[in-house]
Amino acid sequence: MSEIYLIRHAQASFGRDNYDKLSALGIKQAEILGNYFIRVGLKFHAFYCGSMERQIGTAKSVMSRLRGAEPSSGLRIADEFNEYDFQSVIKSLVPHMIREDSSISEALPNIYTDRKAFQRVFEQAILRWISGRYDLPGAETWQAFSQRVRKGVNRVMEENGPKKKIALFTSGGVVSAVMQMALGLSDEGTIRLSWQIRNTSVSILKYSGKKFGLSSFNSVAHLEIRNEAELLTYR
Repeated sequence: MSEIYLIRHAQASFGRDNYDKLSALGIKQAEILGNYFIRVGLKFHAFYCGSMERQIGTAKSVMSRLRGAEPSSGLRIADEFNEYDFQSVIKSLVPHMIREDSSISEALPNIYTDRKAFQRVFEQAILRWISGRYDLPGAETWQAFSQRVRKGVNRVMEENGPKKKIALFTSGGVVSAVMQMALGLSDEGTIRLSWQIRNTSVSILKYSGKKFGLSSFNSVAHLEIRNEAELLTYR
């Protein structure tokens, strides 16, 4: 069987002008993961990632630690593995949320600098989004997002033959959508799962022909072994 190592990006820059850029801690997390892959003797036949800066940065940091062990094809960038646009989702749904709960407006000024304020608004907006009751013309729906992720995963499986190990660097929403493929989760269960996925966590999927299943989920053994609590992050 072949294996897809599904890797969430390292810590991004929450509260900064460019959230998509890896933080200094994120760069450290990615380097630790690359070193871990060397220690356990992992060799990948292909590398994929989305086109977001935090995904590419994580992939390149990990690959740089492998010291020439990457395949000649290098890093393959595929938009199917980009995260959904959570900022657009929040912006489009906040007016509806305020009409139902005016206290939401109190959290809005600080949602991109205060984690508690962000989480309060973000969770409510995303749960509305996945319901499908608030879809807007031209905006990516939850169903469209899930379908593009499935399309990307199917393409990866088609492009790589048997007995291969593939590293795929992406984001939490994509990881959870792949879990839905493997486990048949509900939409709400899928999105709630995404909120538990840690930075640089590794989930392993196995496939052979049309068989596709989960081997392990959300492992951060490479960080836990360092015994440094600040390495365990979710953004």
